Amino acid sequence: MTAFGWWMLGGVALLVVFILLEGKRQARKYGPPSARPNLAGVGLLEVQRHLQADRHVGVLQQQVRDEVAQQEEDSRGDPGKEPGSGT
Repeated sequence: MTAFGWWMLGGVALLVVFILLEGKRQARKYGPPSARPNLAGVGLLEVQRHLQADRHVGVLQQQVRDEVAQQEEDSRGDPGKEPGSGT
C-alpha cells in the first residue's frame, strides 16, 4: 500500500471516530435519541445549524437579485418614467 493509501485509510478511520464521539457528546448534551441511532442519524446538529446560516444568506442574496431585476424591468417598461422617481 502506498503512503497515500495509508493516509486515506487513517483519514477515514479518524472521520468515523470523530462522528461517533460527536454523537456521544450530543447524546450527553441533548439526551439520548428517541429512535434507534444509526451512523447517518448521528446528526452533527451544531454543524447543521451553522450550514443553515449559509442557506439563509443565499436566500437573501436571491431576494436582492430578484428585486434589482424587478426594478430594472420596471424602469425599462415605461420610457417616460424616470428611474428612482418612485411614482
